[in-house]
Amino acid sequence: MRTVVVGVIALLLAVGLLASEASTVGGGIALASGIALCAAGLRMSARSAALLREQSAGQSQAAERLRDELSSRTAERDQLGRALASTGDMVIALDSDARIQYLNPIAELTLRSGQRDTIGSPLLEAVEDPDLYGAVRLAIDEGTPAVLVVLRDRRRFRTVVAPVADVAESGPWSVVLAMHDLSDLYEAEIARRDFFINASHELRTPLSSISAAAETLEVARRPEDSERFRKIIQSEAERMNQLVEEMLALARLESGLTEPEIEVVGMETLLEDAVEIIRPQAEREGLSLLYSGPNGADQTMIVADPELVERALLNLLHNAVKFTEKGGSIEVLSEMGDASDPAPMVWIQVRDTGVGIEPTEQSRIFQRFYRVDRARQSGGGTGLGLAVVRHIAEVHGGAVSLQSAPGIGSTFGFSVPLAQQS
Repeated sequence: MRTVVVGVIALLLAVGLLASEASTVGGGIALASGIALCAAGLRMSARSAALLREQSAGQSQAAERLRDELSSRTAERDQLGRALASTGDMVIALDSDARIQYLNPIAELTLRSGQRDTIGSPLLEAVEDPDLYGAVRLAIDEGTPAVLVVLRDRRRFRTVVAPVADVAESGPWSVVLAMHDLSDLYEAEIARRDFFINASHELRTPLSSISAAAETLEVARRPEDSERFRKIIQSEAERMNQLVEEMLALARLESGLTEPEIEVVGMETLLEDAVEIIRPQAEREGLSLLYSGPNGADQTMIVADPELVERALLNLLHNAVKFTEKGGSIEVLSEMGDASDPAPMVWIQVRDTGVGIEPTEQSRIFQRFYRVDRARQSGGGTGLGLAVVRHIAEVHGGAVSLQSAPGIGSTFGFSVPLAQQS
């Protein structure tokens, strides 16, 4: 650009010399020099402009690459955020002072206390676990990862403490915690362990009786003694068989391996069949078994697995016969549920005049292997029948009920859905 200016000045000088006719030769030289300088300046300006265009194009490409990179990083960040938000585990990021810098939604929901903002608060305020805090400090100071079980609000979390490898790239994050809730698995493991312990105990008793009776039978001399011990062996074998059958039924129901074969059936027919099955046993025990069938040909239609419903009712009837003294009565009833329920239900009930159940025992009566007082234990039950009834009701979307008073009797019931009437 400076060359062009000098050329223009030379041209102006040449014009002045030629116009004043002071020096024709000098004006010609100045004119030639000005033209040459202007041409050279223009060529240099053109080259500079081309260079600037190339540089501008390069800068535009660099800016475009930067925008693409920024967009890619933003997309990755959003994708990571969505992944962390959708996971069922708690994810917590901490800075070098063990203060919370990030929480995914489930962690925020779990750890939030009142209106106080959890972000920026110390980890120990949110999770009061000294062992976890010690593992976090070790990860921050020495970069050592750890895995431990953390207890919080009676729940158990398998927690992975992972130090961030490059703090410069991670920003304020120094440690990331991933906390997986093990509470359901832990409770299932306890239930499985208790189930096997109780099952082993229940099987041991009849096995011991069978073994003792068989040994005594070998040395028995009188026919009446042989017959008595033979009956003991048969009775205990039947008890073991009932226990095994109910254990298998309960295991299939709990695991979901038994899918109910749902159909529309008449409830009264099912109740009448179950009553007739149990009637001979009730008569042998000196009990009256009452059931009023449907009026005329009308039937209450239910949506259920008829085999499972009959099994549940038979379990209730067996219990009623077993724990009702001679001269007592057992009655099978049905009662409509609340008409305002979204899914109308009907309750199938068995009322007896038996020994009854203490109020303190009633909340646990439907648990597996649970038995109440000695009067009920003397009946030789397996402790699984009512648990089977509860699971049968649950697979139909229903529930169980109990009303009882010691010395007066009990009313057990379960509900199943009614068929929708057109």
